[in-house]
Amino acid sequence: MLQTASINEVNPIIDRIMEDESVEVVVMANTEGLPILTNVNVLGATNYATAIHRLSTMVQNIIKEMDPFDEALVFRMKTSKAEVMTAPHKEFSIIIVQQARQKKNMKKKRKQRANKSMET
Repeated sequence: MLQTASINEVNPIIDRIMEDESVEVVVMANTEGLPILTNVNVLGATNYATAIHRLSTMVQNIIKEMDPFDEALVFRMKTSKAEVMTAPHKEFSIIIVQQARQKKNMKKKRKQRANKSMET
């Protein structure tokens, strides 16, 4: 029952994330690393979930070795093509894959937003 309540609280957040045009993959995985909610096919979701689950376990172990009282809340990896973010939780994990944002595009978008706000 507790897990269902937590998942229900997260669903609106996941819906909002999925609306972002740069987001390609969203996977919610259970504690075993199996997908329970996704916007991609089952095979793709399973591949992402199992790989990130293994990586999450390694990251948590490294953090515990450095400081037994600390834990990873979110971690992010960036490649030339994509950004992978995951938020491990004791009941589930959320994995997001989005297109890597180019610095030039980000500066251009910020400038456009600033210009729009000055016009209003």
